[in-house]
Amino acid sequence: MNSKDKPQSILVVDDEELIVDLLGDFFKGLGYQVSVAFSAEEAIEKLNNGNIFNLVLSDINLPGKSGLDLLKIIRETKDDLPVVLLTGLKTIDNAISAVKSGASDYITKPFELSAVKKVVEKILKVQNRSIKKEQVFENIEHLKISFRFTTVELEPGILAKELTNFLYKMRFDDQNEIKQYELVFTETLINAMEHGNLELSSMTKSNDVLKIAEFEKLREERLNDPNYSKRNITVSLECSSDLFNFSVKDEGPGFEWHKFLSNTHKIQNVNVNSYGRGFNIIQHIIDEVHFNEKGNQITLIKNRSK
Repeated sequence: MNSKDKPQSILVVDDEELIVDLLGDFFKGLGYQVSVAFSAEEAIEKLNNGNIFNLVLSDINLPGKSGLDLLKIIRETKDDLPVVLLTGLKTIDNAISAVKSGASDYITKPFELSAVKKVVEKILKVQNRSIKKEQVFENIEHLKISFRFTTVELEPGILAKELTNFLYKMRFDDQNEIKQYELVFTETLINAMEHGNLELSSMTKSNDVLKIAEFEKLREERLNDPNYSKRNITVSLECSSDLFNFSVKDEGPGFEWHKFLSNTHKIQNVNVNSYGRGFNIIQHIIDEVHFNEKGNQITLIKNRSK
């Protein structure tokens, strides 16, 4: 490891004190920061206590939760954290299966320290490149991206996730807030698709089973009707370090938006039962809402959290 680099941190997990001491002393001697745990439960506690690790080196056979259980938990909570498993010959099949399930690599016991060093350095080198690639987005001063879809081409959830991924990479907000923006984008795109281009009335969408079936039937019919399905939806996201604006324009007839917008450009007077949840969600998350006069284009503005 280059001495000019910030020391990287490794979490060693093994119930054998000899192995823990051996690996700990070895990597400390190479300039790494090393923490140790003698069980998966202790490792999970250290992972959840705000400690930042660059790699986890764990035995498969642990008391209580196994190394495979630990791998599963890490993949669910810290998906970008590499995990290398230590395994005996009797559990090598489990290790190979674990690599297919998300482990970065495995090392068989008994091992040579030089082999462990080689595996760890290879994985951390790839991870460092990935981190530097992601950090490029943090230095963006201004981003603008636009799309045009026909109604049948648009997948609201997929597009919303891709767009909010830009916000996440730019560190516009924390992950919980980004998830809320993803929900807002999805609902806005669905509204443009269903109530704009397909001209499906919100009044027909309710909790009544028969009305839901009627709504879905009419939706399917219009998706197969070129007069509706070939209409375009134009989407744009513009973002700076201070705010983003998200704009969606459909080719539907528009709607009377004036009664739903206050003079401070906030959604108001929303009847959730009649007009769906889209406006209700926007009302609680977005700072400003603007419409064009026709009512077939909406622009959402959100200021960055302080």
